[in-house]
Amino acid sequence: MSAIVQEALDLNAVTRVRVLNGEDTDDARRAGKVAVARSECTYYCPDEATARRCIAALEESDKRLRSRPEELMLWDWQATYFEAEQDNPNGGGTVILGVAWYDQEFFDDRRDAWFGSMHQRIYQSLGIPLENIEVTHWAFLAA
Repeated sequence: MSAIVQEALDLNAVTRVRVLNGEDTDDARRAGKVAVARSECTYYCPDEATARRCIAALEESDKRLRSRPEELMLWDWQATYFEAEQDNPNGGGTVILGVAWYDQEFFDDRRDAWFGSMHQRIYQSLGIPLENIEVTHWAFLAA
């Protein structure tokens, strides 16, 4: 372990660990596509079991996404991280997921899909109530 990481741990600093790769950590996966927007989704998980279910569900969703034809790849997952909640005896924390959007019209239409009934059923099965989910969107400015 590097000295920097150890120093952060010794100070009880928040530590973010990458648990899944995404288009932002894999140039071949991005394949030269340019994002028009980005979303950050945070899921507070009160315990380790909930966090593990959430990460496993995101991994399974990524596998399904990867099986789509390239012309349907209008968005992609970015890397997923876990931040352990300090002093949580149950091992809970926050799962952080990024979404890269490659098509403005698709983003405009689907940006709030996380709040739809299908996603709400998924969150319920994972044990994550809506009040423990936050989604923030950013648009990229043209260069």
